[in-house]
Amino acid sequence: MDALWIGLMSGTSADGVDAALVRIGDGPGAVETLAHATTPLPGALRERVQAAIRGKPELRELLRLDVELGQHFAAAALDLLAAAGVRVAQVEGIGSHGQTLAHHPEPGVRASLQVGSAAEIHARTGIPVVSDFRAADLAAGGQGAPLTPFVHLACLAAPGQRRAVLNVGGFTNLTWLDGQDPAAVIGFDPGPGNALLDCAARLASGGTEHFDRDGARAARGQVDGATLELLLSDPYFERPPPKSTGHEHFGADFFETARRSVEAGGGGPDDLLATLTALSVESVARAAERFLPATPDRWLVCGGGVHNATLMRRLAERVAPAPVSTTREHGIDPDAVEAVAFAILGWCAARGRASNLPRVTGASLAVCLGSLTPPVGFAARAGAGPASDA
Repeated sequence: MDALWIGLMSGTSADGVDAALVRIGDGPGAVETLAHATTPLPGALRERVQAAIRGKPELRELLRLDVELGQHFAAAALDLLAAAGVRVAQVEGIGSHGQTLAHHPEPGVRASLQVGSAAEIHARTGIPVVSDFRAADLAAGGQGAPLTPFVHLACLAAPGQRRAVLNVGGFTNLTWLDGQDPAAVIGFDPGPGNALLDCAARLASGGTEHFDRDGARAARGQVDGATLELLLSDPYFERPPPKSTGHEHFGADFFETARRSVEAGGGGPDDLLATLTALSVESVARAAERFLPATPDRWLVCGGGVHNATLMRRLAERVAPAPVSTTREHGIDPDAVEAVAFAILGWCAARGRASNLPRVTGASLAVCLGSLTPPVGFAARAGAGPASDA
């Protein structure tokens, strides 16, 4: 029987909650996106999230963020259902990734912190919630990331075609698909995406702009070649997969290195944006050349980076002659891919299905991802009625 699921996601830029309502049939690849929307986070809350990512917040502040973000996630889900004309009782579950504040997959820690209380989401929606998707993979010795290659394989692979699926969010995630062969999938984080660009846009605008709209500032600037090569000399880029990254590595210190180097060469804010945009593109292209077994036949791009015309143009130039398109041409809106992914991962968890790819994350075995709130929520909901009543 078909089931309706909601996926919720707030990316590393913490600019809003992405919500997607999907209908899932007899498997993870049988997915139809019915509606999706992004609900912006209030400016003050976004600043608190970013401060928590950058600094060392007090435990009380972490708890406040967990509760408040859970409330915003719940509101995003309910608003989406209202806009789609779907009743709460028709939805089997919510897969909520939460908001990442810290990701430390390295030995000695092996943990990833997402906030956005599943209990709050359930209390306010009445819908069972799957959350905490990364913990089981980390406990099995994996990176806990990336998790979306499982969904890319299910929804975006094509027989006989080698595809690279690139998500450009705060950081970049790259998935290699060789036809529909699960054993061939490769996935990892090449490096920084929009996170550093957003920092540079705030610097360039004196804090009035939170991102480089359409890549306009980067288009006006000049790439500082010496700075670009300095940044690309970071050991992370040479490290083979499995690997994942975040603000912990490409954060404030890395940004300051880039800023000082560009300014030492006589460049200004737009040149910094041009250089960091080139870094996002070049780190992806070099990673593909180093770590993928062959040249992709086609690139599929999703995430907020698809709206950066300068980044997309430079990527197309760099990986030519392979065509570059967004995932929209292949059935999923590029702004909805990650929210759809966590709806699918939630659906798998409710059925006890393994949904990590050990070859991708480095885990010792395939595991079922996510924790259920409440524990018996899905069994109790089994008679809620067919999704076709939507």
